[in-house]
Amino acid sequence: MSSFNRRRFLQWGALTPAIPLFFQQSALAVDGSYEGNILIIVRMRGGNDGLNAVVPIRDDHYYKGRPTIAISSKETLPLQGRDLGLNPALADFQWLIDQGYGSAILNVGYPNSSRSHTRGPEIFETGSTAEQAPAEGWLGRYLDQTAEAGALAGIEFGDMLNRTLSSRSGRSCSIANPKVLMQMESKAPAATPAAAKLDHLRMVENELAEMGRQLAKASKGTGSRFSYPNTVFGESLRWAGNMIESGAPTRLYYVTLGSFDTPYSFDTHSDERNIHKVLYSEFASGMRSFAEHLKAAGRLSRVQLLTFSDFGRQVGENREGGTDHGDAGLVFAMGGKVRAGIHGDLPDIANANDGGLPAKIDFRGIYANVLEQWLEVDSQKILGEKVEQFQLISRS
Repeated sequence: MSSFNRRRFLQWGALTPAIPLFFQQSALAVDGSYEGNILIIVRMRGGNDGLNAVVPIRDDHYYKGRPTIAISSKETLPLQGRDLGLNPALADFQWLIDQGYGSAILNVGYPNSSRSHTRGPEIFETGSTAEQAPAEGWLGRYLDQTAEAGALAGIEFGDMLNRTLSSRSGRSCSIANPKVLMQMESKAPAATPAAAKLDHLRMVENELAEMGRQLAKASKGTGSRFSYPNTVFGESLRWAGNMIESGAPTRLYYVTLGSFDTPYSFDTHSDERNIHKVLYSEFASGMRSFAEHLKAAGRLSRVQLLTFSDFGRQVGENREGGTDHGDAGLVFAMGGKVRAGIHGDLPDIANANDGGLPAKIDFRGIYANVLEQWLEVDSQKILGEKVEQFQLISRS
């Protein structure tokens, strides 16, 4: 493959590799499939409004601040034992909670929220509030410290690699078009051992070929039997499910819901209720299909999913039927060993700061728990400081 053709290939969006490496495997079963724990990151692009997702149905401040976009208590789905109700578009996520697979954490954030579409994601993606953000993402740093993780240890479904999986060692890549990449599987040579003068482009071809083989294997999975949304988000989840089912060596996946290039992002400055009907339905049905797929494949107990968004939103509605940038928000989680239910205190709406909710749970505490209890590494080495864990992973 010439350098020109390779550039064209990458522009077509099939694969954006980081630094190519030789293939190493870890936690492999006898048949070569990966049998370790797996983490999925879902970015809810734009700044999700947690108050209209998990609704404080007995808080007058909520209804006074949102005379037209508030979700009435009669509309919400009941959450047992709490003065809260779930947005009706999240019915499939309520099913996950009832089954013991779903979780929502309230009031998540960090001090002095940026309210910025640039700085906010940078903080959540790097796991750091330092003014000079780390060059690598929090999970990219995890990959850097996990020597046995192979070159395909982290995969993002999209046309570029965002910060979360970015690493110095190049153990992650992005995939925009799996079907195009699968065509590489039969055309490129097999992986070649290291040599002092091994051609760089040959290494890239080898990596593309290996990913093509993994995708071809995954394409035989059972994901088509489940009702994934017929969207980019739904197809990304289906591919992830099929790869997990087929034992791919990937331990980290990243997918995105919502786009600034369409009317449907979580940056709901206007028409919030109608946008949420679309995005929350897509999210919840995707989560349920993903859980049902993995459970049927016998993999759900090895999978943990975690969401993040750019920031939360303000308590009061604006004049356009939406909400503006705020502070603390909501984190959803799903998995076979998640501590299911709704966690955290009721939102402190009466003490909103400049319209935004104060953060009561540091997002880094969730990361620390996932790193320690799920990925089984020292979180301080990844996050750069000792952080009190928020117990997301079930101890049982």
